[in-house]
Amino acid sequence: MCAAATAAAGAGGTLLIALAFTATGAGPPAQPGHATKAHASTQAGAGATPRARPSHRAAARALARSAPVAVHIEAIGVHADEVVGLGLGPGGAIEVPEDYGVVGWYENGPSPGEVGPAVIGGHLDSDTGPAVFYRLSELRPGDAVAVERADGSTARFTVYAIEQHPKDHFPTGRVYGPSGGDAELRLITCGGRFDESAQRYRSNIVAYAQRARTP
Repeated sequence: MCAAATAAAGAGGTLLIALAFTATGAGPPAQPGHATKAHASTQAGAGATPRARPSHRAAARALARSAPVAVHIEAIGVHADEVVGLGLGPGGAIEVPEDYGVVGWYENGPSPGEVGPAVIGGHLDSDTGPAVFYRLSELRPGDAVAVERADGSTARFTVYAIEQHPKDHFPTGRVYGPSGGDAELRLITCGGRFDESAQRYRSNIVAYAQRARTP
């Protein structure tokens, strides 16, 4: 989900530069009780040293499934009041939002607050300037993320790791794999150097967050 420079959109407004996901290999695992379409894929491997989930406290109780409707990240000035559902495109890659100012939720996975890793992605920039997740790489452990849900509840998360990975070594298992029974969140955009010949960024930024306990 990172569009940039000129060739970011094709006929009919379809974005041609995907967030992180290519069409070879094994993709995001289907979650129990969720859609079981053939998934888009990313290559395995990590471009940064993995950081373990916090284990010093009990995890917050998970919520029932409910679609996200807004995302707020005060630390980096994100107030996305629209969340679009993302599935798979014709080429097997995860779709991207057509609007650079909104974020997208991968509907085949958990919703924010459910057990498992919910995935929300957004563009880094466009040919006119910064997009919704332009400052995602500035997040730091301890920063708060609030996700408003369609059922009227708000799932609150605490960031515990921020990583950058080359697109050809995207850590599929770490991003989409089991969360140990916790409700987790993954925020993804592009990063690293921009490849002029391929018209895409070479890396992805991934922020990992765990649902915060509430009194």
